[in-house]
Amino acid sequence: MSGIVISLERISIGGEGQVVEGQSSEEFKELVRSRTDIVQLIGETIALQPQQGGRVYKGLCPFHQDHNPSFTVNPERQSYKCWVCSEGGDCYSFVMKHDAMSFPEALEFLARRAHLELPTKMRRGPAESPEKPRLYDVLAWAQDEFHNCLLTSAAGERARQYLKERGFTQATISRCKIGYSPDDREWLLRRARGKFETDLLLRARLIKERTDGSGCVDKFVDRVLFPIHDERGHTVGFGGRILPDHSWKDAPKYLNSDDSPVFHKSRLCYGLNWAREAIKKTGTVLVTEGYTDCIKAHQAGLMNVVATLGTALTDLHVTLLKRLARKVVLVYDGDGPGQDASERALMKFLAQDVDLRILTLPDDLDPDEFLAQRGTVAMEQLIEAAPDVGEYELRLLIKRHGVETLDARQRVLDGMLELLVVSPGVMGTNKERLLISQLPLRLRLPEEEVRKRLSELRGQRKSPASRPAERKVPATDPSGEAARNARKRSILSLQQTQSKDDQLESELIQLLFTSPDMIDVVRREIGTDDIKHEVLRDLLTLCFDLADEGWPPSFDRVLSRWECPDMKGLVVWLDEQARERDFANRLAQDAAAQRGTDHPEGLIRLVLDKLKWRRTRDLHQASQTSLIERPHDTRKLTDETRELLIKAAQFHRQRAAKTS
Repeated sequence: MSGIVISLERISIGGEGQVVEGQSSEEFKELVRSRTDIVQLIGETIALQPQQGGRVYKGLCPFHQDHNPSFTVNPERQSYKCWVCSEGGDCYSFVMKHDAMSFPEALEFLARRAHLELPTKMRRGPAESPEKPRLYDVLAWAQDEFHNCLLTSAAGERARQYLKERGFTQATISRCKIGYSPDDREWLLRRARGKFETDLLLRARLIKERTDGSGCVDKFVDRVLFPIHDERGHTVGFGGRILPDHSWKDAPKYLNSDDSPVFHKSRLCYGLNWAREAIKKTGTVLVTEGYTDCIKAHQAGLMNVVATLGTALTDLHVTLLKRLARKVVLVYDGDGPGQDASERALMKFLAQDVDLRILTLPDDLDPDEFLAQRGTVAMEQLIEAAPDVGEYELRLLIKRHGVETLDARQRVLDGMLELLVVSPGVMGTNKERLLISQLPLRLRLPEEEVRKRLSELRGQRKSPASRPAERKVPATDPSGEAARNARKRSILSLQQTQSKDDQLESELIQLLFTSPDMIDVVRREIGTDDIKHEVLRDLLTLCFDLADEGWPPSFDRVLSRWECPDMKGLVVWLDEQARERDFANRLAQDAAAQRGTDHPEGLIRLVLDKLKWRRTRDLHQASQTSLIERPHDTRKLTDETRELLIKAAQFHRQRAAKTS
């Protein structure tokens, strides 16, 4: 990859890519970045499509409600950029933004992912260690403990028999790492002694405090455990099904991990880490209500299936899934509660920019039962014929009220229009127009009556009680947050509305990214004080610092040095601007034209001269202010005043020469 310079004599690589000691922290960060394929990294969370023969990849931006793919990934530069919300950066900033990690956490996560071991001097003590990697460690350990207990212990026999009766194969148990927590309230606590502190087990939601405050007990007792993984395959929680012959009174049948720093059930889909490739291949994702249905679907060969985790499907779920697939099919049980759940989902997702379908299974069957009785092919046929949300609701209402009488048709109409009225964001969309155009034909009603009734229903809902509450702004700002927000606003402003000065200073940085070897030429004529914009001045300072350390200030090197995601985004934006303006080709032409001379000409000379002239102009303006404030008795001119007048005359001659 261009621009990466690593001192190999200071790095030694052990077996299986493990880094032994010797490299500096900056070299190690650069090594991690060079070992991370950003297309593969980001492709773990959103669907990316190659463009321009694979020179760039595009997808829906994960940082805003993207409707048309505006998110690009550049494998050559190992960077990403959204051209709508202006998010951008490298592998570090993506993980920090997407997974809410600090820089040390992102570094450790990416290092492990690249099979690199942190150098000793970069490791922290237990109290200082980044939280998320430690939580991933303890949860992965717990998964193995539960799994081994199921497979090998005498206590796990009841659980093994239960899974066999439910039709889980040994291959499925091994693949999904299904486990068992024995009927012992301190089993996991005892096994963790000497390995993990109690506080870490608490934060991972593996144990809980006793109600009487006398200590802690295991959270999952006498349960078959289904590990829950995030998009990247980390174990983040567990779903537990209590054994049918349990001895615990009033114990819930199913129990999920509580939310934690790594587990958020309202935005996680069970099985997504296994289903991702099948979802991309088919362009369709099926969503079931429980993890056992999801597992059984995979076992039957239906791989593009995920499940919610004890919650209804949320906006966050749909936002996540539509980045991977165009069609989302909600698979509900065919019984009464299943149909009720499907209806509740309609109003929330009607306006989503995704082909959302509703599939209710026949004969009150759940997905597990349907697959067992009728097979995968029958399920695939139902999926293909599943109606979209509007058609599904219309069928339900017609089934409920009929269309034989005018009153029945009016009831169906009101039900459909109520769906439009209460669905957020649907007003004025193509979905609303298409739905309204279908109703007159299906219900044998005049279109003007349909539209009039919609206006009436919307008018009835407009009341003060229905208006959103005014957002309250906190009276105080956490320490450092105001400064970070101010810098973020400054960066966004720089990308959106540049002044002439901003454009000139940005061009200087872009030229350095394009040709880092020009740093010595720039330093001879320009200083950091010549840069007015604070953020760009910080960038030029970093370029000078890198040169002092013996590194050319390339795009890769500058991007790697910053730990702030917003600054990384600005670096990517500047680099993209330079590439759009074809600076590399223009500088190459300049170099060819001046070959054999020591004086830079062309584009770099133009930018440097403009910056130097701006400096001269600003000094002149400052001297003019000083002259105005001095006494006007020309018989008593001081040497300092004479010098100011001489410089003013020189400035006017220079300006005249520039304009002639």
